[in-house]
Amino acid sequence: MRTRRWLVNAVTAAILVTLGACGGGGGGGGDDAPPGPTIDISTANRDSVVHAAVAGVWGLTLGVTAPLASGAPGYARSVASWLQMQGQRAAGAAARREQPSAVKAPVVQPCAFGGSISVTWDDADNNNELTVGDVLTSVADNCQLVAGETTHGTMVITSLSDTVGRMAMTPMSFETARHAITLNGSVRLEDVSADTMQTTTEGLVTVAVRLKHLAPVFTDTVTLQEGFVARETIANGEIVSTFDGLVGSAAAGGLVRLTAPMSTPIRQVQTHDYPYTGTLQLKGRNSSLQMTVLSADQVQLALDADGNGSFESSTTVTWDWLL
Repeated sequence: MRTRRWLVNAVTAAILVTLGACGGGGGGGGDDAPPGPTIDISTANRDSVVHAAVAGVWGLTLGVTAPLASGAPGYARSVASWLQMQGQRAAGAAARREQPSAVKAPVVQPCAFGGSISVTWDDADNNNELTVGDVLTSVADNCQLVAGETTHGTMVITSLSDTVGRMAMTPMSFETARHAITLNGSVRLEDVSADTMQTTTEGLVTVAVRLKHLAPVFTDTVTLQEGFVARETIANGEIVSTFDGLVGSAAAGGLVRLTAPMSTPIRQVQTHDYPYTGTLQLKGRNSSLQMTVLSADQVQLALDADGNGSFESSTTVTWDWLL
């Protein structure tokens, strides 16, 4: 059996994503997409903007760049490994049973600290192999692979070609004592090379965010606009990420453009919770904010509120405050 590599990576790149689709997916028309930033970044909305930006991109790449739903390294990666195994197990089980139906019986796995995950394989051509058109549906039922960290919801992965797939969540929620996020939307997953995957939003991907560790509790609805792109390369125990696209924040009141350029990508050791270097650039209508990762503990926020190219203010915050 030949398993599509993007399908194996899909969940490494995403329980990821964690993005799914409202109704499975496709995008809205490009003519309806906002042309660019709609708000300026100021001292008044700076905190909302940076919370939205970080929650949005790390929601999109949950389990790859920063384990947002976990206080311990490796949580989402263990889910990814489990789903890889389930795809292979579902195919093997179907071959042994020689099921005549294209939809194979679910494979159910209990989670270590409560709940379960089930995977159903819709073998479109009924050939007992993971091929183009096949669909894997994973349903997490209050699953706790790590004590106190709960995953709930549905993720659907569809094979579009040897190197391209679609991932949808309808919805998918992740909750810990510190934060809770719920994701809806659809993304296109594409193998760029042997160790690089690109994720592109199809239509709006929404991320409902609740940061319970802040006082007062911070809540927001973040929207990654159609065409938002994240690219992750995983090699030598490190994740290198770049981002580009529009991010909306209900709390901040509009859209900003977020970029992590190839010249200063976000770099994270796979076994660590947070990145240790890199730059996120946030562009408002006539303003900008630069987020510089100083270490795996701290991030510097530099604000150019009037857009003249000079930073009027700068402060240093912790990753734990951001997420």
